[in-house]
Amino acid sequence: MKLRLNLKTTTKKKKEVILKISIPPSKHIGFINFVNLALSQDSRVELSFEKISKTGEREQSKIFGQFKFQGKADSQFYELEEEIQEEEQKKKKLQQKRKQH
Repeated sequence: MKLRLNLKTTTKKKKEVILKISIPPSKHIGFINFVNLALSQDSRVELSFEKISKTGEREQSKIFGQFKFQGKADSQFYELEEEIQEEEQKKKKLQQKRKQH
């Protein structure tokens, strides 16, 4: 399964612009848990960027924002969460089988 974060905005001429960022499978559960926490606690999420140079220096970007998640349907969200957890369990079982052989 693929999980993608879609960011949308519009230009002054009302043209929609979309940025799609893939979330790797190793981060699916963490991302779902984060969204679930923000939704259940009705808390704001802060968005910021961090620039990392080739030497490893980190610098906070001057661009930041805040928003709140809104759920369309809780049942669909929980189904997605269950599906991701099932896939994680399948992966763990496959890894255990490989280690045994």
